[in-house]
Amino acid sequence: MHSISVNRIGFIGLGNMGKPMAGHLMRAGARLTLFNRSNQVLEELAGEGAEVASSPHEVAQRVGDGLIFLSLPNADSVAEVVEGEDGLFAGLTAGSKIVDMGSTAVEPTRAWHERALGMDSDWIDAPVSGGQKGAREANLTIMAGGLEGSVDAIRPVLEILGATITYMGPSGAGQCAKLANQIIVASTIASLSEAFLLCRENGVDLKAARSALLGGFAQSKILDQHGLRMIEEDFEPGGTAINQLKDLVEAAKVARQGDLDLPMLKTNKELWERMLEDGLGELDHSGLYEWYRQTLEKERGSE
Repeated sequence: MHSISVNRIGFIGLGNMGKPMAGHLMRAGARLTLFNRSNQVLEELAGEGAEVASSPHEVAQRVGDGLIFLSLPNADSVAEVVEGEDGLFAGLTAGSKIVDMGSTAVEPTRAWHERALGMDSDWIDAPVSGGQKGAREANLTIMAGGLEGSVDAIRPVLEILGATITYMGPSGAGQCAKLANQIIVASTIASLSEAFLLCRENGVDLKAARSALLGGFAQSKILDQHGLRMIEEDFEPGGTAINQLKDLVEAAKVARQGDLDLPMLKTNKELWERMLEDGLGELDHSGLYEWYRQTLEKERGSE
């Protein structure tokens, strides 16, 4: 069983999600060793007592048989951290566990898991849902894949970061569950965008519509949180449209590999592709509503 008081912990990737998670671990008493491409956040957390490593390799060496958390945007970023002479695998100690909390591609995840096992270490895919708000408030939903005993062993540490920790199955299952989450989120945002556009164009007050719908069968977190964003036109990114599309592309890839025909996924993915083509990829994914609105204005302007 891994615990904050006994094991050293490494953390790589201190962006909008990683920084608050690392902060929670520090406040819980963890002895943290950090690596990040940007020095500013490293200096800030070093001032709070964390150690700073010069490379992922050094993180692995300092942590020994402890835990190494990754919070990185995609599989390419993970590969940069784990591969090569300065990567994690080059310095990994037997008994250690790598915990990948980002949304990473399924097949590389399984390959890294096998490689870690071959070094008497382990790899757990533990992507999260809840966004920056969940990371700040330590109430993330964590979907874990890998060896069940390994997930159980790190559960006390995961509970510092999330309110719901669920074992999903073997390696890659956590990432598959996150893809399912993203399919549902993306489809719901698109449906809400169209519903709000329909209401607005027919004189319905959107605040009243949101309030009424929250009391019925259509209620959801997306209607609650992103519906308000749409009404207030607040598209400052929590999770960007770019990242939303990245996950849909991976979901479509996994579906093709399994000979699955998912027509709603195909249709939805095309919407996000068009949003990015029109230059709105840096908006929050709730900004799909803004893309719908701008598209409608362009169509009317060309009539």
